[in-house]
Amino acid sequence: MQRAFNWLVWMLVIASAGLATAAEKVGFRHVTATHPVAVQRGTKAEVRLRSNLTLDGTHAVLFARPGIKMIFAEPKPIAVPLGNRTSPGTPFRFQVDVPADQLPGVYEYRVATTQAVSSVAQLMVTDYPVAVEADGDNGTAASAQKLSLPAAICGVCERFEDVDCYRFAGRAGHELTLEIFAQRVTDRIHGMVVRGPAIYLMDPILTLYGPTGQVVAQNDNFYGGDSFLHVKLPSDGDYTLEVRDARYAGDPRYVYCIEVADRPYAQVLYPPAVQAGQAADVEVIGHLLGAQTPWISRIPALADSPGIHHRRVVTSTGETNPARVLVSPYPQLVDQKENATATAVNFPVGINGRLSVEDDVDRFTFAARKGSAYRFEISARRLGSPLDAVLEVYDASDKLLIEADDGDLFRGKDPRLTWTAPADGQYTVAVRDLHGRGGPRFVYHLRAEPGEPDFEVFGEYYYAMLAPGTRMLWFARIDRQNGFDGPVAIEVEGLPQGVTQTPVTIPPGMNHCAIILSAAKDAPIGASLVRVKGKATVRNAGGQQRELIRYGHVTCEQQNSGGGQARWPIETQIVGVVQPMDLLSVTATPEAIELSPGKPAEIVVRIERKEGYTDAVTLDMEFKYFTQVFGSQLPPGVTMSSKSKTRLTGGVLEGKIILEASPTALAVERLPIAAAAQVSISFSVNTTYASNPIYLTVKK
Repeated sequence: MQRAFNWLVWMLVIASAGLATAAEKVGFRHVTATHPVAVQRGTKAEVRLRSNLTLDGTHAVLFARPGIKMIFAEPKPIAVPLGNRTSPGTPFRFQVDVPADQLPGVYEYRVATTQAVSSVAQLMVTDYPVAVEADGDNGTAASAQKLSLPAAICGVCERFEDVDCYRFAGRAGHELTLEIFAQRVTDRIHGMVVRGPAIYLMDPILTLYGPTGQVVAQNDNFYGGDSFLHVKLPSDGDYTLEVRDARYAGDPRYVYCIEVADRPYAQVLYPPAVQAGQAADVEVIGHLLGAQTPWISRIPALADSPGIHHRRVVTSTGETNPARVLVSPYPQLVDQKENATATAVNFPVGINGRLSVEDDVDRFTFAARKGSAYRFEISARRLGSPLDAVLEVYDASDKLLIEADDGDLFRGKDPRLTWTAPADGQYTVAVRDLHGRGGPRFVYHLRAEPGEPDFEVFGEYYYAMLAPGTRMLWFARIDRQNGFDGPVAIEVEGLPQGVTQTPVTIPPGMNHCAIILSAAKDAPIGASLVRVKGKATVRNAGGQQRELIRYGHVTCEQQNSGGGQARWPIETQIVGVVQPMDLLSVTATPEAIELSPGKPAEIVVRIERKEGYTDAVTLDMEFKYFTQVFGSQLPPGVTMSSKSKTRLTGGVLEGKIILEASPTALAVERLPIAAAAQVSISFSVNTTYASNPIYLTVKK
């Protein structure tokens, strides 16, 4: 029933749009595909970006990590019809230049045009020559496209029941790795709904056939939904590699890259983490590493900031693909035994372990004080390990006190828990796989530390587009941890020229705020990638003060198969100064209000529409998608009255927002808020304009 309701709402939204064209609404550019999705490092190539709206006027393509250059290459404008929510988009040509020293991997990027900025797209950099799928039929062994190895095969499963085949000459005993990047180069696309509730991202399956047509190797899921094969060819002759969707689904957005090579391949390292500034010896776990087993390589001292980084390691047969290394601020313990008895540890520490066999459990003992908090966090899936970790804490009598399985949206299958000791004593933290699996690749890093006051930053700050003289509204929220209740200043780094942020601090007792961005009237057209961060001063158990800076976790809006919105972790936030949009201004009066229980305050909001723009505009104090709230800015206990006039249709230019305070409302002093004016661009995309800042004071 809910799905049917969502589809009905969608049809009503489309119907209400009438004969709207792309020129009548200014929406962000929804990039749906990049093909070919890979470029060899040290080369230049042409790729095509599909978009739901025109990419004419592109002035910048901004990558999450530096190095790659991409420029718009269409010689004349291309008319783009306004497609529906499942449209694959219109292709536009771009020229890509990848430096020779660029590290291979998947890179996130955003496009900025004079009129709008884009959703997230991904481009892969490969070590190998790119072979692009040729036009015509290649669906059988007889019609398979010929390859020379090594190669990075870039193709598209563009329709249902599409099968792509590639043929190469092999010799007996030759070892190869074959890895497909399909979900990993499309999982951040805004809308990948292909058909029905179950057809979303491509679910690739790789099958290698021998010279006589026999199946030599096959794999469906290895790195998430992406397949991986390691084979030793059984005989001389021609081999056929087949790729298809496991459900025989297809769509022009189902782009992929398959790397086929006979070079050293690293899956994970052990230990997977090193202490910052310290060199370490690591075991390389993978294929084609040479005769020595295990292969040990030296990781030099890394000065990188704490977090996951990518590094090549050297083997007897050459350098591997980039492997993931966690840089930790703590001393590292490398667990080298099977843990028949638990290993004693002192906090803070980074523990590197491996569940080598099925039903293996690693156990570590520690001393805890009554009332003190302790925090544990696993990194495994994020490091390429297949481990689906479970964290458990036991007391001295081996009684289970607490456990954690999956993490949050950003940690995925990697669990984290904070636990407070009920009494002084010895306790044990245990690590196991949820399904009892084990093997050489089941490595993990366990961060164990005292649970000191801390916070994390989340929110709705995916993209912003501001015409000169206008404002946009983002929303931030914080997760307070281990008793922290201090103020947190929220700042935006790297804003483009002419754009400023209204200073805002989240006060004690509150966990969210508005981020008001303003473009000066003379702000030049431009764009930049920015970062939201929180700053606070905390005091540890010993009484020492220190400043914490926490950068915001970022998500993109994704259109799910039921018609609603979902969120997915990404790397980039973009702010663009663009040409005039649908609303030319949003003005709120008065600029300061004072609330107390029983005494509501009225805010008059007036909009100025672009000539010809008559669609409905909704005023609010929250960021909503239908009834689902994604962003808030009012203090606890302050609400918007149902008597507010918030829907502005046709020629209506003025509305009002009435705020009320409950007797328990949080007292604040001159907290900056703004009236949000939301314009619906498509079924799942709204543009949120902001009024001038309104300084809110709430009295007890």
